[in-house]
This record gives sequence, C-alpha cells and structure tokens, in this order.
Amino acid sequence: MTVIHFAFEALYLNLKRLVTRLPALADSLSPTLGYGEPLPEIVDVCERAARVFEDLGHRVELVDTVLPQDPIDTWVAEFYAGVGTKLANALATRREDIDPEVVDVLDKAVNQQMQDYYQSVFQRYAFRETIRQFFLSYDLLLTPTVPAPAFDVGRSTPPTHNHRSIVSWVYYTYPFNLNGYPAGSVPAGFTDAGLPVGLQLVAGANQENLILSLAASFEQAQPWAHKQPQAAG
Repeated sequence: MTVIHFAFEALYLNLKRLVTRLPALADSLSPTLGYGEPLPEIVDVCERAARVFEDLGHRVELVDTVLPQDPIDTWVAEFYAGVGTKLANALATRREDIDPEVVDVLDKAVNQQMQDYYQSVFQRYAFRETIRQFFLSYDLLLTPTVPAPAFDVGRSTPPTHNHRSIVSWVYYTYPFNLNGYPAGSVPAGFTDAGLPVGLQLVAGANQENLILSLAASFEQAQPWAHKQPQAAG
C-alpha cells in the first residue's frame, strides 16, 4: 500500500508541474466528427467546457468534419472479427450465455469474406493517415464522449439512437481505438435533468502526458468531484 501511495503521489506532483508549464495550444472542438448525432444539450455542455480551455489560454476552433465518413464498419470488421475468432467455441456451444446483440455483431464480423476483411485493413491505413494529418494542425481534439446522457438499465442504446447498434451508437470513442491515439474523458458538466456529460480529449500519437496534464488542468479550473447526480427514486 505504501508503494502504491507513493506512486500516485509522484504522478500527482508530476501532473501539477506539467499543468504549470503548459503552453498555449491549438485545440479543435468537433461536436460530430462529421457523422455523429449528439443531442443538443450534450453539445451545449461540451461547448461550455471548451470555453474553459479558452480561459486557460488555448485557441479553440470549431471543426465540423474531422473524418470523411464513420469508421464503424472498419472497426467492427477488424476488432470484432478478432473477438469472434477468440470466442469461436463459445459462439458454437454457448451462444445463449452471450448478449444476443453482441452475438449479432460477432456473427457479422466473423462471417465476412476475406476480400472484405482486407479491404477494411486498407481502409484503416487511410484512416490513420487522415488522423495523422489532422494533428499536424491541432494539438488537441475535443468531442463529446457519447452523444446522449445515461439511459435506463435494460436498454442497449439510448432511446434517441435506436437506429444505431450496441457498438455504433457511441460514435466518438471507437475511431481512436482504431488508430491507437491517446484519449481520455473528463466530466464536463450536467444536463438539465442532472445527468453527467463527458468531454473526450484526444491528442496526437504518443502524447499521453498531454492528455493527463490537460485533464488535471481542466479539473483545477472546473472542479467536479464534489458534484454528484441525484439518485433515482
């Protein structure tokens, strides 16, 4: 326990030093990435959070389109084909133990043709280059973490996004799982109903320190740990 305590104390002190040395950065705010469908109240909270970064000395620019298209098919084809292959025995013998909507995603991924799979590999190469070029112009990308607030237990998607799958309704996080760029989520504020809203921070390759230091800087400027949504009932 002492070792863990010292490790976290050292991390905190290092982040504190980084926060005091952060230069003015060029940030981008993209409410949709070019294809997402966030609820207006989510966008409002994230825009207010972006202004906190402006108050910290950053230049924040609104960017409507970061990606030319939704990379969900590429993500499902690669990642879930791997998951489905790993779970091949369970899919064959114990399908009822797996969430039916997850089974549906896995079946489509593992049953794709070889040519389609490798087409997705080439699409990922192009996708990575698009993101690399984007971060030649910006130090940080800000997006909503998810497009809607928390929804009822028992649902797989928000009621406002029934047209999306259990994977694709998220919109904002899987692109950076796909290319491996560092990202983090910070509490940005609350909806009118008191539900928490997250702001995703994405930085260029190997910039994990930037994500951590900016998250710490944001928390200093807009403390949130003392705020909690009201329990239902």
